[in-house]
Amino acid sequence: MLRSTLILFISAILLVSCNSSSKLLQKGRYDAAIEKSVKKLRKNAGNDKELRVLKEAYTKANTFDREEIAFLEKEGRADNYVAIYRLYERLDYRQDRIKTLPTRLMNQFQLVNYDDELIASKEQAAEVSYNQGMEFLEAGGRQNARAAFYEFDRARNLYPNYRDVNARIAEAQIMGTNQVLFVIENNSESVLPARFDEELRKIGLAELNNQWIQYSTYETMDVDYDYFIVLNIRDIAVSPEQLASEKYTDTREIQDGMKYVLDDRGNVKKDSLGNDIRVPNMVTISAEVNETRQFKEAIVGGTLDYVDLRTDQLVKTENISVTALFEHYSATFSGDERALTEESENKVGSSMVPFPPNEMMLLDAANLLKDQAKVIIFRNRNLLGSTID
Repeated sequence: MLRSTLILFISAILLVSCNSSSKLLQKGRYDAAIEKSVKKLRKNAGNDKELRVLKEAYTKANTFDREEIAFLEKEGRADNYVAIYRLYERLDYRQDRIKTLPTRLMNQFQLVNYDDELIASKEQAAEVSYNQGMEFLEAGGRQNARAAFYEFDRARNLYPNYRDVNARIAEAQIMGTNQVLFVIENNSESVLPARFDEELRKIGLAELNNQWIQYSTYETMDVDYDYFIVLNIRDIAVSPEQLASEKYTDTREIQDGMKYVLDDRGNVKKDSLGNDIRVPNMVTISAEVNETRQFKEAIVGGTLDYVDLRTDQLVKTENISVTALFEHYSATFSGDERALTEESENKVGSSMVPFPPNEMMLLDAANLLKDQAKVIIFRNRNLLGSTID
């Protein structure tokens, strides 16, 4: 956390490009003025105007930070050490910028060794964050666990192996995570195939897990769940096997040899060399197609219900419905085969096939259902991140 703050502080300085250092100084943007003056002085060490701006901005920035440190130390609150450490980091970084100047210019500034202050405030900041994390953790509840996580994480950023901070972070992560169980209920009046439930549980909700939400498709007895997402199946219907026949005609214009071009008197026309003029002889051919369509569908529908187990309330319901479709075409024809379209050729080249059994149709519907359910769950993921302690 502290490192991120410092990076943002540095980035804010680097973004400054439009204002002159003197204008930045007038606006009280001392660190931005320092950054700009240092860059100019590194290119031109004889720029007295920039040196004056740098000295004033450097003095004022350091004065403000030291006064803030003095106030925080006098206030005596334990959690102030985090801010104190950040301020010492800023003082040290600011001084490092001065050290990039030519020696003649650098010697005009009073440099201070902040190592002792940085070490002391860093140790205090880590201890404060760790202790606050422990207080949150011991208080119990999801929200407190998340607060503990961020305190422990701040301590770890200061010292990666501080005490047992890694174990505490893992503990806070588990305690702060909302546990969500995907439940399947068949409230229709139909019996589902044995593999239907198994297929739905392959929904792959683990891909949707994030820092504070953990999805499960099988219940674990020692897990305290916060939410149920109930796939409530209410409607199941499988249509009869259906056959439908249809006749249609394909036509195509093709070339059938050559023919002479005649003039108005019925004589053969000649070209400029005296040769007979001939053109392709185009004729229309046709084929009558007798098409057979095999059709069957399975429909599974219901709702996806979000239940908050902490309040025993239904927080949201969305309708869900899928249709698994079997459709197959075959055909015979009479007439000229050359007239057939590519689509008709495919049908003619195919024979009737056995209809899939109801179980297979319902398993296909299960595949579609789990995909649609996953989309809905992803869309409503923000419903599941809240805490109630």
